[in-house]
Amino acid sequence: MTALPAPPTPEPAAGRWLGSMRFADALALQLRTRDALAAGEAEPTVFGCEHPAVLTLGRRGERTDIRWSAAELAQAGVEVCESPRGGQVTLHGPGQLVIYPVVRIGWRIRAHITSLGEAAAALLAELGVPDPEFRIEQPGVWIGPRKIASIGVHVSRGIAVQGIAINLDVEPTLFSALVSCGLEGVAMTSAVHEGAQSISAREAAARFVMLWSAHYGSPVAWPPG
Repeated sequence: MTALPAPPTPEPAAGRWLGSMRFADALALQLRTRDALAAGEAEPTVFGCEHPAVLTLGRRGERTDIRWSAAELAQAGVEVCESPRGGQVTLHGPGQLVIYPVVRIGWRIRAHITSLGEAAAALLAELGVPDPEFRIEQPGVWIGPRKIASIGVHVSRGIAVQGIAINLDVEPTLFSALVSCGLEGVAMTSAVHEGAQSISAREAAARFVMLWSAHYGSPVAWPPG
């Protein structure tokens, strides 16, 4: 039996705040960064951003999980985009922090997902969300039966793209546009609706990256401000 290669040693990473950026543009940036990292022409990078409203379809995503018609999506200004990540359909939109670590993880996919989820649970607890819990079986962070953060990654050549979306203060009507993550009957929620303090996505990103870098095992140089 051939032994798996040793996991890569975590490398220091750069951090970049992208502001509000369309999902397709952020994905293209991640893929360019991954290719440059694989070629030794870039450093590991952790991107943070918000997206204008968009439904993303993972590799197991089904159009039947989109509840709104094309006309309703257009009227609400909601795009639909495909993603190479695992999972099904996920909503992104204003009021949601999205973190995309483009880093070497080798075969440690489960550990990478766990690190994202545990850091998000710690952040949400700090903000005042009661009892946030990371669950690996339906990757994300949950408040009892309600889901507050979703995780989906894609790994090629041992390098991860995509990441985690944490609902800070998302317009709740947007969640009715889809069957989130293929989980019929599961309610999505946001931190402020669970009693948390209000915080901007940029402020939350800085704290999340600090918490996550401890799990990652190497520092992330996040820009101030």
